[in-house]
Amino acid sequence: MDSKEDINSLTEVLKYKKDSFARAKAVETLGKIGESAVEPLIHALNDEHWDVRRKAAWALGNMGESAVEPLIHALNDEHWDVRRKAAWALGNIGDARGVEPLIHALNDEHRDVREEAAWALGNIGDARGVEPLIQALRDEYSDVRRQAARSLAVLTVLSEEIVKTTIHDYESKLKEQDRDSFQRFKKLYEQELKKIRFK
Repeated sequence: MDSKEDINSLTEVLKYKKDSFARAKAVETLGKIGESAVEPLIHALNDEHWDVRRKAAWALGNMGESAVEPLIHALNDEHWDVRRKAAWALGNIGDARGVEPLIHALNDEHRDVREEAAWALGNIGDARGVEPLIQALRDEYSDVRRQAARSLAVLTVLSEEIVKTTIHDYESKLKEQDRDSFQRFKKLYEQELKKIRFK
């Protein structure tokens, strides 16, 4: 199922079906079709139902560069799970245009969005993510801290001097009591770095 007629009929479902389940199924099918279905999937990011938008974001994560700008916009969606899938999708595509919006997403109100943004920044591998990931080591939720540590470890393998210098500079600016607590979070990063190096 990948003909122009198939895409057109699925697009019609997205436009005219009142049933959100049917629209979500259409999005899933369009995602399997691939790049020729990018346009209707981008339009589905504006669907009234969050599950349709979430599935569209996930599908677009496998589409490539043409999906980057709409996914950046989806990082501001009202529903946290759409934002989470948009963060994953940007990380999966790996385009550097996603870095600054993902850095902003590290401050999202929902922890799952912050965790996915941390993963995405590590996957993209851009040094602009280093300092925000260092700050994310102090997140109130352990899953976010762990993912920030993993992503920092990945970035260290890619550009060790930048990461180590940035950690040192960040730590030197902290007050003494903050520096002591930061040591615990830094150890998490060091453990993740060891895991990567000994794989």
